[in-house]
Amino acid sequence: MTTELDAWRDHPERWEELAFAGVLDDDGDPGDAHHAAREAVLGLLLRDRRDSDAGFLRYLLDQEIRLHDDDWGYADSLGLAALLLNECGEAGDVWQLSEAKYTSFDTSCGLDAFLLFPAGVAATLEHVERSDHPDRDEVVADLRDHLAHDPGLEHDRAARLAGLREYHSG
Repeated sequence: MTTELDAWRDHPERWEELAFAGVLDDDGDPGDAHHAAREAVLGLLLRDRRDSDAGFLRYLLDQEIRLHDDDWGYADSLGLAALLLNECGEAGDVWQLSEAKYTSFDTSCGLDAFLLFPAGVAATLEHVERSDHPDRDEVVADLRDHLAHDPGLEHDRAARLAGLREYHSG
């Protein structure tokens, strides 16, 4: 039986229906015409995330970054998208997760720093240090700074992920 989520997974051509679409509300404040639909899909993914969803999750996180770049504040949908992508465990996602965290002051405060280690501490650091990515030095320094202030990060990682899942399930 096809589920609503499978309809998204199996039809990437539909993803544009979830793309950031900047609008102004009646008060002239910025918003996103597709935010509610994207939040609903993220909620479905929270209940049934698969590692094969990584590409879809990257797309959704990119749309959340665009939303947060266009508007002030922090929406839980950004944190949920980052959590779900982090759980895929691919070190290369550190770049997009870092972009999400530092999109604005509000996102830097709202998004948990441990999400910047999608493959765990050692593997993520090794990936960044060996990379020729233009942001390598800045991201390495940032990751090391987080570790200096939170040395138990690797040990507590599973519990923190579980806590965030519980929060978003709530």
